[in-house]
Amino acid sequence: MNSPDSSKYHKKIKRSNDIAKIIITVGGYGVIASIVLILMFLLYESLPLIISPSVDEKDLGIADSKANDIIATGLDRYTEVGYFLKAKGQIVFFYLADNSTAYKDSISLEESESIISFEKGTLGKDIFAVGTNKGRIITAEAKMSPEYHRNSRTIKCSFKTNEIYTVENLEENTGEEISSLDFTENEDGFNYWGWVNQKGELKLRIYDSDEEEYYSHNITSMLGDVNISSIKFSSSGELLMVGTDKGDMFWFDLSDPEDVLLKDNWRFSNSKITKLEFLIGDNSLLIGQQDGSLTHWFPVRKKDGDFKFTRINDFEKQNSKITSIQASPRNRSFFTINEDGEIYLGYSTTKSIQLKLDHTENKIISATYSPKADGLIVIDTRSEMIYYSIDNDHPETNLNTLFGKVWYEGYENPAFVWQTTGGSDEFESKFSLIPLIFGTLKGTFYAMIFSIPLALLTAIYVSQFAPKKWARIIKPTIEIMAALPSVVIGFLAGLYFSPLFEKHLITAFALLILIPIVFLMSIYVWKLIPENRRLRFPQGAHLVFIIPFLAASFITAISFAPYFEDLLFNGNLNQWLYNTLAINYDQRNSFVVGFALGFAVIPIIFTISEDALSNVPKSLTSASLALGASQWQAVMKIVLPAAAGGIFAAIMLGLGRAIGETMIVLMATGNTPIMDLSPFNGFRAMSAAIAVEIPEAPVDGTLYRVLFLTALMLFIFTFVINSFAAWIGDKLRKKYARF
Repeated sequence: MNSPDSSKYHKKIKRSNDIAKIIITVGGYGVIASIVLILMFLLYESLPLIISPSVDEKDLGIADSKANDIIATGLDRYTEVGYFLKAKGQIVFFYLADNSTAYKDSISLEESESIISFEKGTLGKDIFAVGTNKGRIITAEAKMSPEYHRNSRTIKCSFKTNEIYTVENLEENTGEEISSLDFTENEDGFNYWGWVNQKGELKLRIYDSDEEEYYSHNITSMLGDVNISSIKFSSSGELLMVGTDKGDMFWFDLSDPEDVLLKDNWRFSNSKITKLEFLIGDNSLLIGQQDGSLTHWFPVRKKDGDFKFTRINDFEKQNSKITSIQASPRNRSFFTINEDGEIYLGYSTTKSIQLKLDHTENKIISATYSPKADGLIVIDTRSEMIYYSIDNDHPETNLNTLFGKVWYEGYENPAFVWQTTGGSDEFESKFSLIPLIFGTLKGTFYAMIFSIPLALLTAIYVSQFAPKKWARIIKPTIEIMAALPSVVIGFLAGLYFSPLFEKHLITAFALLILIPIVFLMSIYVWKLIPENRRLRFPQGAHLVFIIPFLAASFITAISFAPYFEDLLFNGNLNQWLYNTLAINYDQRNSFVVGFALGFAVIPIIFTISEDALSNVPKSLTSASLALGASQWQAVMKIVLPAAAGGIFAAIMLGLGRAIGETMIVLMATGNTPIMDLSPFNGFRAMSAAIAVEIPEAPVDGTLYRVLFLTALMLFIFTFVINSFAAWIGDKLRKKYARF
């Protein structure tokens, strides 16, 4: 019969067990929940990269104008105030909130004179030129400047006429209609006007702000017998593109205002070119045509060294003639309008039309992008005004730009490119993750080929061959390596070993060849010593015996390597690699990273492998030795198969450690996101990209979310590797369970 004290004791034990069970269960599920929450958070931050843009429509009512009377529209950068310009010169500023008038002004026109052409001069401000039926070109500027008060902001509207120019050589009483006009003002204050008159002549007028002179050109004769259908200056004014009704394109160089140079001309279609538009940066050109085709072009350097405009992308064909193309002032996005009143929102680099808006059955007569490219205002033939608010935060990313080859401006072919920053506002960020994935795998590969042989051979020696006193020294020493901070290893690799390797590269190669050969020779010499004499030596004497051989190999390599370099490589191996094999040797390269990262991985592989090998029952090896097997045969045939599950798990855990390493690959490599298998070049790993880029990434910006996507991929890589290691390890343990 149990005593009361015994009953209390058992209850206490049961209570303690129940508490421990609850704590362990909660802890286990907490770890799983933490992993799931991390995964969900990374997904949450990454998903906006591939979400389609959305649009909110706001009807602003009817403009104070007759049908077809509106020539152009504009918006301020806060999308609080807009304006529209009438054919008779009146300009009306209005509030988008309630369509009330904010300010009115006008361009002074003569009697019976009206505006028949319009072109905005820059993407950054509302300076524009208009052409009239009386042969006058009027340059003006609409300003919508914010004024800040204590707790509010108001938009002050103003308008001024900068210049009125009358086209020379007018025919008496008939005038020269400015039927097609283009205008731009660049950052240096140069002004460029180009127009086509009723005779089909193309004339240019250029204002040189440096010399304060005007230059006029009639370049019709340079075009030949063609009918001009569209003209467009680049925003810098140095390029002029001309399209014809037969699908011909002409490329003029205006870098010298005094001399107009025809650089190239070509025909790519039989359909009339109805609209031309340069995207921000002055490289990409969009060509819209009568049949609804829309193509993307930019100059590409050819084999002869000359640049040629090259057809890069074909967009979705529209249902009718493209009547308008407007470029974003922020990025490579644009919108087009066709004759049916359909609006297409696209992005040049992604080769996609991201959004289609069916406006109304009425023809659109004017539309414009907001300065922040987050909306557009549209006016149709009934003077109905509609504002579309666009939520499209990441137009430059889709599956192709993240994981496929993209043909970027300035490149000769499509390529995988990671380049997130540049030196100008026109720079286009490039977010291909393939170079980062490649760099991660490349660094991991070189680390593993260095660490796996050393770690496994050391584990086999310590667990199976080494005297116990040696094992008690070697094992803790290697395990202590795991406590060495990775930043210290990276610091030493980047600042000490990198220049040392570069200075003694031939010596390093000589050692890679000599050490294995000398090591095997020393073992062979040790075996030549009669066994009865070897047995007289204390345990571990073979290691002491090998040391002089290894020392001799070091001395030989250091002494004779310079002579071999002079004899075989003209005294400079680095230069020989470049001249002969076109291999560029970077000081911080994959060899250095593999060496440094290997030191971080060796303790993991060694420790787990040594434990797995040591846990193989001694009875198995004793039985094999009793049957006549040598010690090495026992290790190869019995011990290694029995410990295969643990060894494989060790290698996979080391692989996961190498993939996720940050500081070593950040400090020991050049962080160049290139795709080159050469061990003499650097790379950029995913973890290093996150560490380098995240301090500069605007919150919720495209780079910010791409880095979260990179982290998600790293998470998945390591999770899959660890799961695979556990599964294979379990399979191997079951397979060799008979041992």
